[in-house]
Amino acid sequence: MTARSPLWYNSGSLQEMSATEIVQWQAAAIFVYAQAPTSVLTLVGGSGSLAAMSDTRKSAGAVSTNASAFVAEGSTAEPGTVTVSYDKVTQTLTTSGVGQTADSSNISYPVYYDGSGNIQAMSLTDFRDTFITPAITLMVSGSESNNTGGTYTITTSATAASGYTNVSTTPVFLDTRANTGAYSAAGIPETVDQPTTITSYFLHRRDGADSTPDRNLLLINGDNDLQEGATATMKTLIGNWIRYDAANTNGQKITYTMATSGGNTRGTAMVDTRLNGAGNYQTLQAGDDYRSQEFPNGSAATITTYNLRIAKS
Repeated sequence: MTARSPLWYNSGSLQEMSATEIVQWQAAAIFVYAQAPTSVLTLVGGSGSLAAMSDTRKSAGAVSTNASAFVAEGSTAEPGTVTVSYDKVTQTLTTSGVGQTADSSNISYPVYYDGSGNIQAMSLTDFRDTFITPAITLMVSGSESNNTGGTYTITTSATAASGYTNVSTTPVFLDTRANTGAYSAAGIPETVDQPTTITSYFLHRRDGADSTPDRNLLLINGDNDLQEGATATMKTLIGNWIRYDAANTNGQKITYTMATSGGNTRGTAMVDTRLNGAGNYQTLQAGDDYRSQEFPNGSAATITTYNLRIAKS
């Protein structure tokens, strides 16, 4: 790492920015990224690039019939398991058309004091290590804030909270269970699969929050003099490099997974639950038609917990 301490003009003298003041520039540039993210999640009908999640639930066993007596419980079909795969989220990285600033004169980036106390413009490596890499680290944090603008989270509400934008009103995952109240002996033969939705999960994107840093960055101009960079120009410069590295640069790409481990978790965990009973044996006689069937029963048990996870990769 070659992070530098940028200089600012303080009433006739040059002063190094504090760590807090540097973070202000990182935060201001994150807002630029949030207006046009380059690591984007969208909902698709299926076959999304993020790994599939499985929702499982119990279903009734097949009905058994006999003309003279009920088929014993031990011989009736046991409740089965229905599995529904959710692979509705895909990630797209914008790898072209993202503005970068050429530095043919080696003066495009802010200045700092080198080891000898001389004023020097940052190299691109310095610039990235001072602003871009730390900004992306803030953006992939597991704690959501204005500094995670342009990144994604999971909630159980189809309506986005303040500071967020709803990606879609279509859930990315549903946790369903067998609706035990829908099965009855009087209904034998019952429809095997009668689900009820327990929880729906939705994808939202964190909005950016605009801000103005307390200190202006200094540049070397074409006359080899120092001048303050316009705040908007410098925010765009840093923000566009965040946009580029977040989609293009190994070690800095913002990537997402739907998984049980890895990266930082975002938002609400998506839980697949299922009834854990051995089956509710029921019978119905209609003349010489003896019917028996096993229905789902038991308590809800957690099968798998998934999270939306974010990382630099």
